[in-house]
Amino acid sequence: MRAFVLALCLCWAGSVSAQRENISLGPMIGGSYSTLTNTPEGVQNKYKVGPSAGVFINYSIKEHFGLTANVLYSRWGTDYESFNNNTNGAFKLNLDYIHVPVLATYYFGNDMGPGAVRPKLFLGPSVSFMVSNNGLVNQNFQKIDVGATGGVGINIGLAKQQWINIDVRYNLGFSQVYKNVPGYENINNQSFSLNVGYSFPVGQYDKGSNKFSGRRR
Repeated sequence: MRAFVLALCLCWAGSVSAQRENISLGPMIGGSYSTLTNTPEGVQNKYKVGPSAGVFINYSIKEHFGLTANVLYSRWGTDYESFNNNTNGAFKLNLDYIHVPVLATYYFGNDMGPGAVRPKLFLGPSVSFMVSNNGLVNQNFQKIDVGATGGVGINIGLAKQQWINIDVRYNLGFSQVYKNVPGYENINNQSFSLNVGYSFPVGQYDKGSNKFSGRRR
């Protein structure tokens, strides 16, 4: 968390020097590779693949700093292979969340035109709201998972300030997945994901006049 606070401070320090800050949004789609950590002894599980899709909004200045917020449907969970070497109970556990990370982002490079390639690093907190699961007892699962998300990516410039966004992310949940289940007290969500998004500008915020101006056609 200290690293995240530092990243936010750097982002704020960079933004105060600019008067006009860009706002863009767009759709995002991808997939996740998830599992559960700290499963009890005798329980064998592995990663499973799930979909991810939603929208994102970027708030950034013209140079290197910005904030990104996502609202993503993400299917996490794990592939339980055996319990005490008994494979009769093997099944894929699907945990469906609305995943909301808020990411402080640093962009490399200065080129902003078509064809520009800008690598980036990002880190921030996340809150995930469980919307469904295929567990035997729905009441055994926590409904909110607080965690952290970090990763790397590239933005590829298109015409008219539009961008292709490609992100590789790691997400770790800090909240317990199960509740009131003996032996499963310290299990957390863990996932890797690959997402591709398309962003387009919606306007600029002028800090001098405290006004938002929409995209000019």
